[in-house]
Amino acid sequence: MTNSFFEKINYSACNEDSESERKALRLTKEDTILCITGSGARPLDLLIDSPKKIISIDFNATQNYLLALKIAAYKSLNYSEFKSFIGLDTKFSRQEIYKKVANLLSLEVKTYWDKHFNLIENGLLYCGTWELILRTMVKWAFFRRKEIKNLMESRTVEIQQVYWTKYWNNSLWRFFLKTISNRFLWTKIIREPGALLIPKEFDVYDYMSSRMNYLANNHLLRTNHFANLLFYGEYKPDCLLPIHLREENFEIIKNQVDKIEIVTDSLLNVLDNKKLVGSVSAYSLSDFSSYANAEMYNEIWYKIVKNATHETKFCERFFLVKREPEKLNKLIERDYVLEKQLCDEDLSAIYTFCVGRIK
Repeated sequence: MTNSFFEKINYSACNEDSESERKALRLTKEDTILCITGSGARPLDLLIDSPKKIISIDFNATQNYLLALKIAAYKSLNYSEFKSFIGLDTKFSRQEIYKKVANLLSLEVKTYWDKHFNLIENGLLYCGTWELILRTMVKWAFFRRKEIKNLMESRTVEIQQVYWTKYWNNSLWRFFLKTISNRFLWTKIIREPGALLIPKEFDVYDYMSSRMNYLANNHLLRTNHFANLLFYGEYKPDCLLPIHLREENFEIIKNQVDKIEIVTDSLLNVLDNKKLVGSVSAYSLSDFSSYANAEMYNEIWYKIVKNATHETKFCERFFLVKREPEKLNKLIERDYVLEKQLCDEDLSAIYTFCVGRIK
């Protein structure tokens, strides 16, 4: 996996709804969770249920540097300072705040952020490749600002449904969806490695169109943090922020960030480390299937089952690559009813789920 994609920050905000992971895993104070770092949102969100420990892993070191920086920010700042530092407002100087935060960073992490301070200066939440793409698309859509404003300021889902059907979901919107669903764009221009694993027969445009229609007809976009990123490129004041960014959760997370252990390695290698994963009782796997071919995917699930203790819990997201791990081992028991519920309720809408227990 030597690819520049794995050597830069690709995700910095929260493009998932961690309430789904919370419902799927039902964490207790006795649980040790293994999760994928990504933007760092997921491990921080899961602290709200006060688990015993979170092992946060990522093959991409820069994603772990981002999480380490966010953890240091929780430890050293109050909420008002944190909001400015993370990119939610500009009340305080990010350069001055960084001096406080940097004291808690390891030499490796500090060296990285000293070199890439521009990412902090421009707002950490929006420094990832995915977030930059969204912001670029918002700029390109300048001629639809009025329509975006009307759509995103709908006060009820019913009003939003009417506007979406009459004024938004037109040929221009469908052309845009077809453009961003184009495989050439993702494989040759953005160079997203996971795009190569999407089955040729899978209709990306049809899937994205149906999921976006579902989102607009069932979730109020004005308060939806995922929709705010899609249509504004940032979180607006009316947005219900991701769990770890809300003021009422700040102290809860601040007092527990030391429970997170950051590991830079592949999921395959980590699962071979008995000392590290021997006590894991829950897995939050995001959409790792997007970056694992069939052989690797099967091997990862083989090791998860091998390491499982009694009733180990799991939550996996599927984006454009759908898998069936339950066919690999009869001990993998999926909860299809809960999966459907999560698919319907998840604020990010573009995912389906694989949740259940290893018996």
